[in-house]
Amino acid sequence: MNKKHEMKKEVMNVNWEQQKVLSNPLRSRLVALLYEQSMTPKQVADLVGKNPGTVYYHIQQLVKHDILEIESINTEKGIVEKYYTSKANVFKNPEEVSPSGHVDSKAANIYLSKKLLDQFSEELEELLFRYGHLSYKEKGHEEQLPYAIEFLIKESGEEE
Repeated sequence: MNKKHEMKKEVMNVNWEQQKVLSNPLRSRLVALLYEQSMTPKQVADLVGKNPGTVYYHIQQLVKHDILEIESINTEKGIVEKYYTSKANVFKNPEEVSPSGHVDSKAANIYLSKKLLDQFSEELEELLFRYGHLSYKEKGHEEQLPYAIEFLIKESGEEE
């Protein structure tokens, strides 16, 4: 199966139970991988270096909660292979209430090497600087309001 989505954002509204299921770091990783390419649980297990039974369990939980679906089924010599795919790559809970003064937030569970983490952090810092500069250039031409923009990178909990 080939990549079906090239950096395209597909948003799915989720309820509290689905949000809880997605909060597991391994499940988040499975959803991301299966959004990029449909695979069997065995293929995913090999890719992430986990036990196939563990991966199968987590995939079944994601299917049960309507986050993953079966894209295709191949049967060859009596062996049934189910290829799973993710319905979206961005999940929002419309019932979630933001604190007073909160304008927007984004969160993601992603796996990064130390090298990618350093690069990511540096690019975020450059982005904040760039928008500070754009704000200065725009001043006097557009109405501006004060915002506090923060980012936090923290290690996620245990996977399984």
